[in-house]
Amino acid sequence: MMPAFNEVRHHIVELVVVFVGVALAFAVENLREDLNERAVGEQYLAGFRADLLADLEMLRAQKESRLDQLQKALVVLEFFEGRSVDPQQFFEAFYPAIYNLYTVPNRNTIDEMLSSGNLRLIRDVEVRSRLLNLYVTYVRIARVEEHMARDFDIYLYDPTFSSIRTDPFGPWEDTPQNRRAVDTLLEDIRIENGFRLIVANLEIPKIGLLDELDLVYSQVEELLQMIQAE
Repeated sequence: MMPAFNEVRHHIVELVVVFVGVALAFAVENLREDLNERAVGEQYLAGFRADLLADLEMLRAQKESRLDQLQKALVVLEFFEGRSVDPQQFFEAFYPAIYNLYTVPNRNTIDEMLSSGNLRLIRDVEVRSRLLNLYVTYVRIARVEEHMARDFDIYLYDPTFSSIRTDPFGPWEDTPQNRRAVDTLLEDIRIENGFRLIVANLEIPKIGLLDELDLVYSQVEELLQMIQAE
């Protein structure tokens, strides 16, 4: 009986050794995969840091351009409200106010992460959530800008190109021809409506483009602080 018992015990020991070996192999493999995923996650965070830093510069420039556009549109509206005609002052406000400007975020990292299904590699749930919210805000901004572009097509570009000779570079001397061009534009209600819509799209509280740009700027700043703290 003793030899049989020893043989059974030997097999049990072998099974235990095999089990422990397999378990250790799985543990080592899981650890390796975890370390690899952490490394890839760190690379993504580094990519987001670079993208967000670039976005800050882009958003500063965009906000400055939009504020200038607003100021120019308000100047043009002064002429519709009775300001004395001065072709130079009118056109140097008119043309910059109708430039199409677009907010273009740096999406390299988020697009690569979403297309590869690797968003889970951003382990901080709050960071992941805020990243998604940030790009939702960018989508809203894009929609406002698309709406403004349609307004320009309907209220500004078509009437402008059909009613006066377009000269966006100036100078616009105080000549009878330039005065007639200003008067022609001031008599077109579509032009006035177009500039009022520029102001509205920029200034409407909470949903206007200027407020959205302030919101996305603060989102980028907060995300950068969170990522740098990782």
